[in-house]
Amino acid sequence: MGGARIDRRLRLTALSSLLRQEIGFFDQEENAAGSLTAGVASQASHVSAAIGLVWQQLITSGGNFIGAFILGVVLSWKLALPSFAPVPAILVTAYFNIALLEKYEHTLQKPLEDASAFASENVDAIKTVAALGRENLVMEYFDKTSAQKTTKTKYLLGGALGFGFGMGSILILSAILMWWGVELYLTQRIGLKNLYATFEAVLIGAIAASRLFTYIPDMARMIQGFRAICNWEDRKPEVASLDVAKAPALEKVRGEITFTSCTLQYASRPKPAIENLNLVIPAGKSVAFCGPSGGGKSSIISMISRFYDPSMGTISLDGRDIRSIPLEEYRSHISLVAQDAVLYEGTFRENITLGQTSIAQEEIERACRDANILDFIQSLPQGFDSPVGFKGSQMSGGQRQRICIARALLRNPSILLLDEATSALDAESERSVQEALEQASKGRTTISIAHRLSTIQNADIIHVVEDGRIVESGSHAELLAHNGRYVDLVKSQL
Repeated sequence: MGGARIDRRLRLTALSSLLRQEIGFFDQEENAAGSLTAGVASQASHVSAAIGLVWQQLITSGGNFIGAFILGVVLSWKLALPSFAPVPAILVTAYFNIALLEKYEHTLQKPLEDASAFASENVDAIKTVAALGRENLVMEYFDKTSAQKTTKTKYLLGGALGFGFGMGSILILSAILMWWGVELYLTQRIGLKNLYATFEAVLIGAIAASRLFTYIPDMARMIQGFRAICNWEDRKPEVASLDVAKAPALEKVRGEITFTSCTLQYASRPKPAIENLNLVIPAGKSVAFCGPSGGGKSSIISMISRFYDPSMGTISLDGRDIRSIPLEEYRSHISLVAQDAVLYEGTFRENITLGQTSIAQEEIERACRDANILDFIQSLPQGFDSPVGFKGSQMSGGQRQRICIARALLRNPSILLLDEATSALDAESERSVQEALEQASKGRTTISIAHRLSTIQNADIIHVVEDGRIVESGSHAELLAHNGRYVDLVKSQL
């Protein structure tokens, strides 16, 4: 039971540490979702599986060793003390042995996590794998990845030598004991009874020490797993906050967002995604961003969401630097509807409320009504308690997207972010979702990104973003009259 509790607490600590990291952390190749989830499970298991067994042996064998040492000294210190002389060298060897094996376990963990990440990606994309008939290729690659051997054989060699030295030292200790005991007996400095009793005591101590050596691999795995979890726990997110201890709480949020000389530079890209952006998004207005792919539209949404902080410059909400607002409080005023409709295993109610049980049924129905999905849910046999299935695969793309819109509206946000929310839908689904979005935009600041310009032509202000800069701004009619870059985008979609 103790091991199970430790395992649960370690998994919870590891998961909570990962969930508080910034989005850029998960963009790194070594932090793929499958790799991290495998790490959360395996590292905690290494610690919990070993900790009970290892500590039990440490206490038992350590107690036996100390007791045997004291008994041997009491019976014949002349025989016992020389016999225990190699003990410090044995302990030092054990320490370095654990250190080497811990490094080996670290190198061994990476291929296992990579294999788990590969399996997770292919299970997630099972329809694509099946459609292309790649099942056998996937299994072959997974088998090759799982069987990948580490090249750090020096760690194993060092560990083997250390283990051999430790066990050999114990045998040498026994030989020294016998030789010295006979020498003392022949010179009449110890009696036969004390000789056998002291020999027995020292032998018990040697056996206890040798038993500890057999658990060195478990100790190495435990230390490596604990170190990995501690590294996650100690890592501070790069999306930093200013000192918020004395910061006043947000009162009524109007939703005005101001960018002041903002530049966003991704670590993996040579050029800034956004460069020297100065922009005011008025409260309560509908503002849209359009432009060619890679121009920086989604980066603006990411900075507003605080997925990334600008490398230079500041972003303000109603005149207050958003870094001075606690992250959880700041995001409580924002809802994001992304291109990919993410649904979880569970019921419609659970997907819309995300586990919040204090929300009244009337509020849920109001959000679903505004999202144009209420009639569909109520037509199901179990209504809101009907299961959505695996990622909502039995529903149309438009239905999945409208559930995500209802989820966003349930928070009653002051700012609604729409990141190409209709780009993956067919024409009929797009119309129904667009109607839901127009209803959802009323009375709040709405910021949209779209490739299909027909979905943003009713926006109050449209910004054309290209190469990380805003090159044109105005209403749909004003931009058409200007006959500039926006008109080129419109013509390209005719």
